[in-house]
Amino acid sequence: MYSKITIICSAPDQASMNIKENLLAMCDWECDGNIYESDRFRIVEVDKLHIFCDHIDHELVERGLSTDLIIFASKHKSDNNKRLFSAHFTGNVGDNKFGGNPHELAPAAPQVLKSFLYSMRDLATNTDYGVSMESTHHGPTALMVPSIYIEIGSTENEWVDSGAGRIVAAAILDLHEFDAPVAVGFGGGHYAHRQTKLIFETTITFGHNFPKYQLDSLDHSLIRDAMIKSDADFAYFDRKSMNAAQRNRIRAIVENLGYDVLRESTIRERFGR
Repeated sequence: MYSKITIICSAPDQASMNIKENLLAMCDWECDGNIYESDRFRIVEVDKLHIFCDHIDHELVERGLSTDLIIFASKHKSDNNKRLFSAHFTGNVGDNKFGGNPHELAPAAPQVLKSFLYSMRDLATNTDYGVSMESTHHGPTALMVPSIYIEIGSTENEWVDSGAGRIVAAAILDLHEFDAPVAVGFGGGHYAHRQTKLIFETTITFGHNFPKYQLDSLDHSLIRDAMIKSDADFAYFDRKSMNAAQRNRIRAIVENLGYDVLRESTIRERFGR
């Protein structure tokens, strides 16, 4: 159980401010400058984009604001203009063009991911918003405590949609912790369609997930960190999106680390509802 949860809201991010205003309206908070406190949650407003918030957990501790989970309330931007609620973990397989450090993953919060996706799905039932996990991408990466992004996408129309902000705020405040088996995912697209379905249709959840276009860049060190920083129980392959060479190479690394690779059929049989 997370005893103190910090929600980072970015002033330059319209969706983040939308979510913040809805959070403030939903329960009682004590305000001290850019910090708002409730029993379990804390809102911290920052002047920079979330992706550049490396070491923010350490900065909070130095201010006497210890935390054991960080939630980045953010916008999601894409070229397809899809109306979407999403959540994901952070990390860079390659360079750090969008914050964080190169070849580094932040600690993930897989049980929180499952909670957020379930809540947003239920709350968005009568809307035209989709709900999906995303694959691991961008910063910040230099964090010691688990963190997760929760997002409204994908254009300014959605970022400022108060109803969307209310749904995300409600999902945050309704956070409940599962005790779900955790997989690290390999393959699929950015939106991890098969992995999202497994979260909704079985009792498992996911930590870090790497889309097919990143698989050839994964090395032993990154795969090890993904398993450890996700507190993973096993790995999952979206097999149809991977070629044999990719499956064989990554399987060898995963098994060398002491983890099994489970097929979707095995997951559904073992962890189905």
